[in-house]
Amino acid sequence: MTKKPAMAPPSGLQDRGRAFWRSVDAGWVLNVDELQLLTECCRALDTCEALQLVLDRDGVLTTGSTGQVRVHPAVGELRSCRVVLARLLGQIGLPDPTDTAMPTATTARARRAARARWGGRDVS
Repeated sequence: MTKKPAMAPPSGLQDRGRAFWRSVDAGWVLNVDELQLLTECCRALDTCEALQLVLDRDGVLTTGSTGQVRVHPAVGELRSCRVVLARLLGQIGLPDPTDTAMPTATTARARRAARARWGGRDVS
């Protein structure tokens, strides 16, 4: 059995994005569309990490232009980034790593579609 060669992460990724890329690339065979989604997931992870660092540094409250206390703008941006990340991850449809019967993301999507068609019954 041969192992697929590891693909280099896209340029510009930070530590968290590169780590996620490597963890997915090491375990799953993805098609071209899924690789594009993986790239965007990694970028979103890096953005979430950067926003979280801002909040860790500044706190969740800040002073507004007229001196009022208000929620830091990064709070909403982080929330939005997490929503986008969740949607991207759902589109990739990575299989559960504990289920060895699903070797590819395509198989995972097909299994979910079959379950939806058959009323949630296991079709394995």
